[in-house]
Amino acid sequence: MDMVKVFSEIKKTYGGLPTAIWILAITQLMNRAGAMVVFFLAIYLKKELEFEFTQVGWAMAIYGAGSISGVKIGGYLTDRIGFFKVMVASLLIGAGCFIVVSFVRNYSLLLPGLFIMAFSSEAYRPANMAAVSLFSNAQNYLKAITLNRLAINLGFAIGPALGGVLASFNYQYIFWADAASSILAAGMALLFLRHHRQLAPTGAGDTATTSTSPYKDKLFLWFLPMVSLYSIAFLQLFTTMTIYYQEVERLTKIQIGQLLALNGGIVAVFEMFLISKIGHRAKAMQFIGIGALLLMGCYALLYVAHGYGWMVILTIFASLSEMFAMPFMNTFMNDRSTAANKGQYSSLYIIAWSLSHIITPLLATGIAQYGGYQALWTTMLVFASMCLLLSQLILRWSRDVIVK
Repeated sequence: MDMVKVFSEIKKTYGGLPTAIWILAITQLMNRAGAMVVFFLAIYLKKELEFEFTQVGWAMAIYGAGSISGVKIGGYLTDRIGFFKVMVASLLIGAGCFIVVSFVRNYSLLLPGLFIMAFSSEAYRPANMAAVSLFSNAQNYLKAITLNRLAINLGFAIGPALGGVLASFNYQYIFWADAASSILAAGMALLFLRHHRQLAPTGAGDTATTSTSPYKDKLFLWFLPMVSLYSIAFLQLFTTMTIYYQEVERLTKIQIGQLLALNGGIVAVFEMFLISKIGHRAKAMQFIGIGALLLMGCYALLYVAHGYGWMVILTIFASLSEMFAMPFMNTFMNDRSTAANKGQYSSLYIIAWSLSHIITPLLATGIAQYGGYQALWTTMLVFASMCLLLSQLILRWSRDVIVK
């Protein structure tokens, strides 16, 4: 690809975005570059701390419960005290928790430690999402959210690759790297975002719905279980799947890190071009359906494919699924909300996604232990199929919801 054309496309795609959006993206990049713990947590618990399969499942589920709680309270606080305070507090407290938990090896102490760590660090997400909405409008929101996702995926490309290297020396280094990246992100926010936190909301999505509460938005309430079904099937490929990579496929920690980094790299490089070409051509649910179909392909492939090369192909399929599904899930959520309830919509959306952090580890480890990995692939294939079905039903019910 001609690099001149690449930079020209980047300028075209993201031109005209407010400075605050760029600052939020850079802060997101710093934070996500250190997001290594969640990717290697299952291996760390099972191989390093030598916990049983079921113990690993429950520990990761506790982490997921903390994540959901943090998102819920973070969204609530964002609507009341503003995104800036929530972001900075979440990043700094989360950094301290990463350091403390890195020294905990007792299972009974580790469980509350994981909960508090996830709670404090994940409160950042609805604050960041609400900030992106508040500093964009109906015309540039898709650009803004795509830039934010570019930052996330660049971070995910850097983080797991570095995490695989660090884990080959000492798993504790991963926790310390997460803490360092959170402190850097907080410093970035304190230096540059404090001057922007009083800006008036631009009202992105204000005309999308007259509902004052997401709990009264019936279409949005059908959307949430669809998000959960997709996220459960998708997350398994990047969390508990690492145990399968190591135990069955016999991949090294560095190879596992490369696969995780490949996903972030593909999405970071290609998503913005995909969105710029197709973002205005159809309804969000059509693209979400394509994403669900590609996810089904991932699990169909696992029935017959083995070896590092095939796992690379699997990762490419998963990355394509993510590029079609996730940006348009964000768009759908934003179009249903108003400036006054961004935090509530954002937190419910992230909770629907974060339910997978509880369900996936318990379900995946339980099925893998008692039914085998083939039964796990079948279960996840069914979940992806249900997501596809729901996306098509919502599309039929939402003739007025158009990707902007």
